[in-house]
Parts: sequence; structure tokens; C-alpha cells
Amino acid sequence: MDSLQSKVEVPFKLIFLAMVFITCLIAANLVASKLFTIDGFSMTSGIIIYPLTFLILDSITECWGKPVAQRIIWIGLLANLLFVLLLQLAIHLPAAPFWKGQEAFATILGAMPRVVLASLCGYTVSQTLDIAIFVGLKKRTKGKMLWLRSLLSTAISQLADSTVFMFVGFAGILPITAILTTISTEYLLKFSYAIIGVPVIYLIVGWIRGRRAGQAKQTLADQE
Repeated sequence: MDSLQSKVEVPFKLIFLAMVFITCLIAANLVASKLFTIDGFSMTSGIIIYPLTFLILDSITECWGKPVAQRIIWIGLLANLLFVLLLQLAIHLPAAPFWKGQEAFATILGAMPRVVLASLCGYTVSQTLDIAIFVGLKKRTKGKMLWLRSLLSTAISQLADSTVFMFVGFAGILPITAILTTISTEYLLKFSYAIIGVPVIYLIVGWIRGRRAGQAKQTLADQE
């Protein structure tokens, strides 16, 4: 019985990274309604958090493979859908007569259905594209050049995310020039994140593999 449990045991570090991935994903959507401005360019607050999910997903793909990473993408999608449904439930509960925050509560947390759809489409397309590019480059580089694989997969998938989100969410509402300007502005920040994230992914992968190496040494010692 113990041997069967050990075979199906999920590594703690994988559980931890999946938790961080989903937390960042939901937090990015939650704070997306707040806009901030830097040097005259306005962006959603979610752009500060969301790029972290690509670094975490690349680390998981590097150490546990594409099938595991793809499952986490689907779990993240389901978590997002459940989060949106629970928010809608809370918004539509009858407010207490003495509570004056219902309008603000609904405005901040009740995103328009089309924007929610755009966010989910952008997430699914970009994250799936990210691991596909990462795995493809890993085969071409024979498992080397982690920095290049992380940088290219994140940079391309982030562009896909912004493009899908803006066109699904705002095509026919905003002028095409405004959509393209927003995509290019956000992508500059996202690409900067991809560059900054290169040493971060080395730290995460090193953290994951550190214990694996220790376990391997212990196994060899036990066998001797």
C-alpha cells in the first residue's frame, strides 16, 4: 500500500508552483479593473502580475514536461471560470439595506462578459502557445540554452495574449488604431518582463532540481 502511494505522490514543489500560478492568474484578473499611467501610457494593473505565470509555467514544463504543464493550464482555466461564477453570485446577492457599497462592488468586480471571454481566450491561446514553443525549442537545442527558450516562448506568447485579448474584447468598439497602440504599449512592458524573468527561471528551475539531485544521491547511497 505504501509503495502504491509513493508512486502516485505529487511532488510538493509542483503543487506549490501550481498554487502560485493559479493565484497569480486570478489576482491578475481581479486587479485588472484598475488602470495606472506611466509616462502618459495607461495600462491595467494585471499586466504587473500576469507575466509571472509564464515564468512559472516554463519552469514546470522544463522540469516535469509538457503534459503536466498542459494540465495546469486547463486547471487554471477552470479556476478562472469558477472564480468568475462565484463573483457573479456575490454581486447578485441582495445587498443589506444599510450597506452602501453595492454599486462600487459591482462596478469593480463585475467585468463585462465580453471582456471576461477575451481574457479567457487570451489566456488559453497564449499559455498553450508558450509551452508548445518552449518544448519545440528544447528539442532543437537538445535541452540547452534555457535562457533562450524562456525568452522566446514568453515573448511570442505574450504578444499572442495581448493580440487575442484586445481583438476579442474590443474589436468593433475601439478604433483599430487604438487597439494596435494598446497592444504595442503593453507588449513593450511584457517583453521587458521576459528579459528580467530570465534569471528568475534559472532560480526556480535550480530550486526544483536541487532536491531532485539530493534525492538521487540518497537513493544511490541506500543502494550501496
